Amino acid sequence: MDNEAKWNEHYQELKEHVKRTGHFPDKHTRLNNWVKYQRKRIKEGRMTEEQKQLFEQLANTRSHEHTGGRRKKSNSGKTEERGLFD
Repeated sequence: MDNEAKWNEHYQELKEHVKRTGHFPDKHTRLNNWVKYQRKRIKEGRMTEEQKQLFEQLANTRSHEHTGGRRKKSNSGKTEERGLFD
């Protein structure tokens, strides 16, 4: 299986997870590690434009409801909205 096929397989798995739960996966799972790696690839400019668009679209469809983990605080001490890299 080539890299593009593997990426598509993981993407479909993530898409199903988000559809089922409304969120990206919890910590310490294989799928969560894949999500973190994709964020790193985006930051480093190493993802194809098509993959980046698909990943960002999926990130924007997830629920922003707090699920019990730590919330990110801004410098002012106020809770910030989650973004693509949260």
